[in-house]
Amino acid sequence: MKIQFTLLLAFLFLVSFSYSQKRTFKKSFYFASASYELDSTEMAKAKKYFKLLDKFNLTKIEIFGFADSDGNEKSNLKLSQNRINTLANMLKERGYETEQKIEAKGESNPVYSNDNEEKYKNRRVEVVAYYSGKKGSEKKTKSKKKVVEKTNLVAAKKEIKLRVEDFKKGETIELPSVQFVGGTAEFLPGAEDILDKVIPILRKNPTLQVEIAGHICCGNDMRLSTERAYVVYQYLIKYGVEEKMLIFKGYNNTQPKYGNIMDVRNRRVELKVL
Repeated sequence: MKIQFTLLLAFLFLVSFSYSQKRTFKKSFYFASASYELDSTEMAKAKKYFKLLDKFNLTKIEIFGFADSDGNEKSNLKLSQNRINTLANMLKERGYETEQKIEAKGESNPVYSNDNEEKYKNRRVEVVAYYSGKKGSEKKTKSKKKVVEKTNLVAAKKEIKLRVEDFKKGETIELPSVQFVGGTAEFLPGAEDILDKVIPILRKNPTLQVEIAGHICCGNDMRLSTERAYVVYQYLIKYGVEEKMLIFKGYNNTQPKYGNIMDVRNRRVELKVL
């Protein structure tokens, strides 16, 4: 019995450790029907995303390509590969020589039904960049390191401790550390750490029904608020939460919690227990 308990503890530690190592920046890019070229809006998003990546030491990049169901399966698989090539070439031109994993999925894994106006989200490429830390962080002086440590202590005091008993019907769970780069659905460092604390709670309570609510500040963009909820949805499912427990929804700027809509703290995601 003691041996089994010890093995269980070791397994839980390894699972917890593996969660903490998954530090990524994710981004989805969308394409016009039958096209594998980025329009001006998506190109601007790509440039902003690459500027973010420039600040971090990348260890691996994964690129997944998708298509809607128009056309046949073979042509859609080729189209999704061409879409991958568009992003892969842009990364190469920018000097990213890190290990890459590339996978064309064609019309499989649709995010939305191919029968409604949001099927454009199935015409996409997902880029997942894994990073080990911020560039130059190891060169900080001791005095700067003390300032950073002090700042982290202040942040820790503000962080909400997640408890199983908080996940009751009708409750809203705040996730203060789940923040995003302005104008994107890219996690800022620290977002995945708090989500890794949510995962074991949800996995132990498979009867829960949870809505992932996405919000924005400083603008009017329902699509972005939905994308922020969706990346959290993807992350939770990827690391073991049952898909049937979750839904995601964007609220644009309609529910500011901090002052007016221009307060950056309104750039957030919350969990609503249904």
